[in-house]
Amino acid sequence: MLVGRLLVAAVLGYLIGAFPTGVVVTRLLKKPDVRFSGSGHIGGLNVYRLAGVVAGAITALVDMGKGVLAAWLALRLAGTPWALPAAGMAAVAGHCWPVYIGFHGGMGLGTLVGLFFWQQPLLPFVGAALWGLAYLPLRDSPRAVMLMAVLMVPVFWLFDRLHLVSPQAMALGIGGLGVIFLRHLTQLPAYDRRRKSKPRTPNCKL
Repeated sequence: MLVGRLLVAAVLGYLIGAFPTGVVVTRLLKKPDVRFSGSGHIGGLNVYRLAGVVAGAITALVDMGKGVLAAWLALRLAGTPWALPAAGMAAVAGHCWPVYIGFHGGMGLGTLVGLFFWQQPLLPFVGAALWGLAYLPLRDSPRAVMLMAVLMVPVFWLFDRLHLVSPQAMALGIGGLGVIFLRHLTQLPAYDRRRKSKPRTPNCKL
C-alpha cells in the first residue's frame, strides 16, 4: 500500500535526520554542549564557533549527508519515487526537532542543502543568491532565510517546467523549504532577544 510505504519512508527519514551530529562532535572533543552555548543550535556553524573549523566542517558534511542517506535508503526500501520527498522532508524535520536529544536541534539548512546538491546542484547556488538579495535590505539572517524559502517556491516550479528536476524533487524542495520556514519562524523571538542583549560598542569620540 502506497500510504504505508510512504509512512515507513518518513519514519526512516526522521530517525536518520535526527542524528545529533553537532552534539556528538562537541562531546567527543570535550567542548561545551552545543545546545547551551553560542546560538544553541546543533548545526555546523555553531560547532565551528565552539570547536573550530575542522569540527564545524565535519558536522556540516555529516548533516548534509544524512538527508541524502535517508532519502536514498527510503527510495530503495519503499519502491516508489515519492519516498524521496517523504524521507527528505522528514530528515530535515528530524534535524530541526531530533527525538534523541529532547527535540532541541538545528535549523535544517545543512540537511536540505545536501538534498538540493544531490537532486540539482544549481539549486543551492540559487538559494544562496536569493538569501543574499534578501539579507541586503533586511540585515537579518533568519528573516532573510524565510524570505529566501518563499522565493525558492517559484524557482522549483520553473525548474520542474524546464524538466531540470523531477516532480518528486520539486515536492521535496517546496516541502523542505516549508519546514525551514516554520523552524526559523518559531526561533524569531529567541533570536531577537539575543540580538537585543548583545552589548553595543560605544561610539569613539576624539
